[in-house]
Amino acid sequence: MNAKFNIMAAITLLIYSCQNKNSSNEEGLNADSIMKRENIEQQTLRKWFSFNRESDSIIASVELTIKNQEKSMSVDGENKTEEKRLEEAKYHLEELKRRVSYIKEYETSTESFNSSVVHQLDSLKLDYLQEKLKLEAALCRLQEFKSP
Repeated sequence: MNAKFNIMAAITLLIYSCQNKNSSNEEGLNADSIMKRENIEQQTLRKWFSFNRESDSIIASVELTIKNQEKSMSVDGENKTEEKRLEEAKYHLEELKRRVSYIKEYETSTESFNSSVVHQLDSLKLDYLQEKLKLEAALCRLQEFKSP
């Protein structure tokens, strides 16, 4: 009877120590995953903070350029080609503003960061960059009109 009791106590002790070991490993894994998540969040926040500054700067610069072009058009007279190019630049500016606004809303509505959020933000930034290139091309065409 005493041997059975000792064996049961040994098995119970062994099971208990294994459970403690597993839970400490899980705590270590959870701590690692929390650190990774915080790292991803910090990287994402840094990247999108610089994006916000860049986009605000680009929008302000383009708005000023368009206003100057409109003033020079009113002084020089009317030209249909120049008007079309100016309207194209305005359109792409509004599209860029819309994309930036959507990205900012997405950032603020995101409650937790994970790899899918980072992937979505990267996808949104790609859309933003494409629209930025279209805007730059429209501004170049508008400037070409003035140069010759």
